[in-house]
Amino acid sequence: MKFKLLTIIFLTSFLTSFSQNTIEGVVNDDKGLPLIGAHVVVKGTKTGVLTDFEGGFKINAKFGDVLIVSSLGFDKKEVKIQGNFIKIVLGELNEVLNEVVVIGYGTVKKKDLTGAVSSIRATSIEKGDPIDLQTAFSGRVAGLQITQNDNGLGSGVRAIIRGGSSLTSGNQPLYVIDNFPIIPDDNVSSNPLSDLDPGQIKSIEVLKDASATAIYGARGSNGVIIITTKLGKVGKPVITATLSSGTSFVSKFPRVLTDLEYLDRQIIEDKINYLMSDDTGNFSSTWQEKKDANERGVDWAKEATQLASTRRMDLSIGGGTKEGLNYQISGNFLDQEGVVIYTNFKRYNLNSNLVQSIGKNTKIGTNIKLAFSKNIGRSLDKDADGIFKKIFSTNPFQPINFQLGAIDIDQETDTGDNENVITYLKDVKNETQSSRIIGNLFYETKLHSNLTFYTSYGFNRGYINNQIFLPSTVLKGYRQNGIAEFEKIEAINQVFETRLSYKKVIDNHDINATAVGEFSDNLKSIFTGGATGFSNQTNGFNDLSSATIPTLPRNNIAKDNLMSFLGRLAYGYNNKYLLTASIRADGSSKFGKENKWGYFPSVALGWTVSEESFIKNMNIFDNFKLRASYGVTGNNQIPAYSSLYLLEPGNYVFNDVFYTGVVPLHVANPDLKWETTAQSNLGIDLGFFKNRLNITAEVYSKKTTDLLLEVQVPLSSGYETALKNIGSFSNKGFELTVNSINIDNSDFKWRSDFTFSINRNKVLNLGDKDEFFFNANIFPSKFMNEILIRVGQSTGIYYGYIEDQIINNQTEAANSPLQDVLIEDDFNNGQVKIYDVNGDGIINTYDKVPIANTNPDFIGGLNNEFTYKNFDFSFFLRFSYGNDVINGNIGNLDKGGINNWNTLKSMSDNSYSAAYNPTGTFHGENGNGAYSSLFRSAYVEDGSFLKCDFITLGYAMPKSIVENLNLNKFRLFARINNPFMLTRYSWFDPEVNAIGGTAGRVGGGVDLGSYPRSTSITLGLSLNF
Repeated sequence: MKFKLLTIIFLTSFLTSFSQNTIEGVVNDDKGLPLIGAHVVVKGTKTGVLTDFEGGFKINAKFGDVLIVSSLGFDKKEVKIQGNFIKIVLGELNEVLNEVVVIGYGTVKKKDLTGAVSSIRATSIEKGDPIDLQTAFSGRVAGLQITQNDNGLGSGVRAIIRGGSSLTSGNQPLYVIDNFPIIPDDNVSSNPLSDLDPGQIKSIEVLKDASATAIYGARGSNGVIIITTKLGKVGKPVITATLSSGTSFVSKFPRVLTDLEYLDRQIIEDKINYLMSDDTGNFSSTWQEKKDANERGVDWAKEATQLASTRRMDLSIGGGTKEGLNYQISGNFLDQEGVVIYTNFKRYNLNSNLVQSIGKNTKIGTNIKLAFSKNIGRSLDKDADGIFKKIFSTNPFQPINFQLGAIDIDQETDTGDNENVITYLKDVKNETQSSRIIGNLFYETKLHSNLTFYTSYGFNRGYINNQIFLPSTVLKGYRQNGIAEFEKIEAINQVFETRLSYKKVIDNHDINATAVGEFSDNLKSIFTGGATGFSNQTNGFNDLSSATIPTLPRNNIAKDNLMSFLGRLAYGYNNKYLLTASIRADGSSKFGKENKWGYFPSVALGWTVSEESFIKNMNIFDNFKLRASYGVTGNNQIPAYSSLYLLEPGNYVFNDVFYTGVVPLHVANPDLKWETTAQSNLGIDLGFFKNRLNITAEVYSKKTTDLLLEVQVPLSSGYETALKNIGSFSNKGFELTVNSINIDNSDFKWRSDFTFSINRNKVLNLGDKDEFFFNANIFPSKFMNEILIRVGQSTGIYYGYIEDQIINNQTEAANSPLQDVLIEDDFNNGQVKIYDVNGDGIINTYDKVPIANTNPDFIGGLNNEFTYKNFDFSFFLRFSYGNDVINGNIGNLDKGGINNWNTLKSMSDNSYSAAYNPTGTFHGENGNGAYSSLFRSAYVEDGSFLKCDFITLGYAMPKSIVENLNLNKFRLFARINNPFMLTRYSWFDPEVNAIGGTAGRVGGGVDLGSYPRSTSITLGLSLNF
């Protein structure tokens, strides 16, 4: 009996241990806060529950079972049941390392990345709420330098990654927008970023080293910027609207003489003339009479500028259906008045992104982007007779409505200094319309669980139509009775791509292989023409039939093709050891028959040291990775038919008879081949304090060989230059990126991002020459060969003469070195004195020395974002140090003394006068003398700066108010763009480059009539429902 009783008790207890119990528990984060809606699942079963508002849960399970607990944004955790109550703590997911990074032809987790790739957070761009995407890039990526060609409305940018890879060929990076590659063109919509709505950006990656860019082969030598736009997620549609309105104004004007200061200077001029004439009569001056009568003049800068309004509207809808359709459709409208009167910019963008899943393994999708813009008014004046020369040099006592009849319009030498700038801005019609359409259609399917097939077709058409009309009310138009000019540029690119991707995980081995075949077709057309001699100017450009002298139209069409094959293998072992290798073959129609194909390999290694046990036990690093890479890329950014012998129509006279025939278009070179760049890179990634502090440092070395250079050829060839492969060029540098979450609690958050870059370039070889000169065309009528690239020196060097103040006495005048054949009588007191470098008593080209270096010593940026409850505050600073700027505007106002033109106050105050300012350091009453035609150090200024790009303050309405309005989010914001800038530069903005082409690439840093840098104040709201 006792035995039976013990058996029953034993069996009962045994069965009880296997019976289902109600297990209770709570799930918190590592700060002790409850996690609402966390998933709690019994491992190996379908039994699961969600945590309640207190983080609590109840689930039926047995002792010994394992619970899998997960929550979005937190690490998954497995917990064994050993009691009736369980307390579970989840740590935050390591978002930094698990972040997916878009690379060429695929994606990779950041922890598996081996190349030098920088990402820009889309949220930080949205908080800055930039008008266009190009301004949001500056300073956010180490090694990326962006300079606006001009501060004008809709102006393009010059983006350089790691100093570029070429001298005279293209240096712009490749932009890949939703898988479509675009290389900016100097003429056609050269700013693809301006066609994108910043609010629709999902991710931005900048590929910098060769292991990352070699996958793009010929197009990757200057770096790659990959932009991915948003796509809706499964769920109900989400509608987002952003409305903003603002006012812009010029915050800094160059300091010219005011009307009263101008009066005083003119009175001095009259007194000087009186004394020099030895007149014994009474002194009289019409300027003194004006002053005695309290007459006031015109502030031409104030009259030519305005408070400009800006309106912007963004609207998008995104979502996804249960049937597998994901969509995102957005539109953007911008209406921006210029701070210069009669200037305006309008832009319209439309984007559609659709992806349809078919079953579990197949997707088809399309992405279409439409952009249209209209730019009215003068933006960039790259000549000596530009808008801002007129504004700042015009006599303040000219009547505001004065017309051409008030000056001698028949003098061919008259440059229009006293032309009425208000009339010029109002009457000259300069309108540019541009449009772009980018379309991409793709098909993707899984052929096997590990094998994916992808194919796509992409299309890009850019179009520009520029029309200019100068009527007879302005000087240039008067001389030819009206001038009409037009330029129409069209570029069409098509890309066909087929891709196979293989992914497989075998135990601790992670294998990812990609093979791609690609073909691109590019067509470009330029059509120019015009007319003069208008009998009727009422309709201006719209009535060319009234012109009597048509300009011979020209049409230039160029086509090129690129065929490519590539393969890439990425291998990882045990999440510690990483290898990426690729090879790409590109065949370009631009090169000679024997040199069409180029081959571009790369290899990269990574070691995640923080996964090693001896590092884990130190409890210091959350991430510690070492990277090394080497690769080769190519450059084919040259004119399409440079290797071929081409003919064009030409005219000539023989025996006094006029003939029409054909002439060679250029000096052909059938031996042209790829310009190649080999780059090595060493990098380290560090993460501390649960990856709240992340540091990335890179050092790199780039060497470009077989440079594609326009070299000087004998004039007997009929041409000045020809394109050849000669020489080599290097870039070396250091980059630092620091991202930190400084404070992170429930009420207050503070995040910072810092970048710092150093780049040094050097010309290593120039074939059989040691140097080449280039013309910057700062003042075409004055200066020549200002830019010199010389073996052993960097690019960006300007050569000129050192201005050694002025001649102060006759002894100095007598001893001044001659300019070639000039005689001593050419020198007078107060004139410019040039330093005789070699001491031979003659000023000539042997006295030219480096007087400017437009390369900065270092650049960087600092972003700060603060959140306090419902408030957010952010600002962004950028800096550049050590770069010079060639201020061509000074030369425009360099009149050499006191006269009927206005001038800079600094020039006037320091202008030499024997009677009134004998210690003046700037040339004065005797003009700038024999050296006026020399490019000299007086035009060089320090271009270093510290800028604040924006300050933004936002407020998100409380949830209770938002829900009552049937909204998901309601945010109000105020923003100040360009609130301040610290710089020694005297003009509008040191960050400008007014020259293009070869001179812009090898020199840059020239300011000539650039548009004013404006400050804007904007108010706006963002709705989400």
